[in-house]
Amino acid sequence: MMRTLTSIGRSSLSKFGLVLLGFVFSPNGLAKSPRHVLSLCTTATDVMLAIGGHEQLAAIDEYSRVVPGAADIPVIAKGSELSREEVLARRVDLAFIWWYQDDAAKLLGELSVPVVRIRAGHAAELPATMRLIGQRVGREAVTDRLADDLVAFLHLHTSVPTNPPRVYLELYGAFKTVGGDSYVNDLITLAGGTNIAAGVARSSVVFSPEQLIAAEPDVILFVNGFASPETIAQRPGFAKLRPVNRGAVYGIERDCLVAGSRLPASVEKLRALIHRADAKEN
Repeated sequence: MMRTLTSIGRSSLSKFGLVLLGFVFSPNGLAKSPRHVLSLCTTATDVMLAIGGHEQLAAIDEYSRVVPGAADIPVIAKGSELSREEVLARRVDLAFIWWYQDDAAKLLGELSVPVVRIRAGHAAELPATMRLIGQRVGREAVTDRLADDLVAFLHLHTSVPTNPPRVYLELYGAFKTVGGDSYVNDLITLAGGTNIAAGVARSSVVFSPEQLIAAEPDVILFVNGFASPETIAQRPGFAKLRPVNRGAVYGIERDCLVAGSRLPASVEKLRALIHRADAKEN
C-alpha cells in the first residue's frame, strides 16, 4: 500500500502558487531587466545562477555563499544586516529578500530599491517562486522550463512507502531539527523517509535528548561542520540508538537544504543516505 503525499499534490501546487504570488510584492516600479540585483535569500541566489543570471547578481548575503557557483559574488549583508553604502555603490536596482526581512525592506525602500519578498517554505511553492524570480529579472523562458521540470518531478513523487524509515535531521545545533511546516520536511518525505518531528507544526523544533531517544529514529542526518558521527554517538544515551549501532549516521552538505532548482538532486542524495543502511542489511 502507498499513502499520498498530499502536501505536494496537484491541488496544492495551485494553492501554494496563489498564496505565494499574493504575498510576494515589489514596490517602486521594476526595471524590465535589472542589471544590478541583490539577493538576501538563498532561494533567489540559487535560481538566479541556475537561469544564467550570474552577471546580473551584484551582491548577495553571507548565507548565500553555500549555493554552488556563488563563491565569487560580493557579500554585502548577513541576514537582514545590510550595508547602505554598498547598496548605493553597487547601484542595486532590484533586491530579493525573505518574506520576513522587514528591516532590510525598510532600508531598501529608503534607497528607492524595488523589493521582491520571497517565500519558499514548502517544496510545492518552488515552481511559482522560480517563475516569479525569472519574470522579475527578464529570464522567463528558461525559468519556465526549469519550473515545468520541477512540477513534473513533484508529480512523480507524490507517494511514499507505508512504513518509511524514521529520520532525524539535525540542523545547525545539537537537538535542533525541522518540524512538519518546512521545506526540509518535504525533502525527507520526497526522499522516501518520514521526519520524526513531522507532527510539530513549526518550521523547526529543539528536542530534548529524552524526546529524541524516545522517537527511535532509523537514520540520523547532520549538517557537515556542525556535528560528526563520533560526537553524536558520544551524547548520553545515544549509544543505544539504532542508527548509531548500525552506522546509519550520515553528514550532508548545507547546499542540499537550499530551497531551489537543485531540489531533485537533493532528494536523490537524501534518498541514497536514508536507505543506505537498509540496503547493506539486505
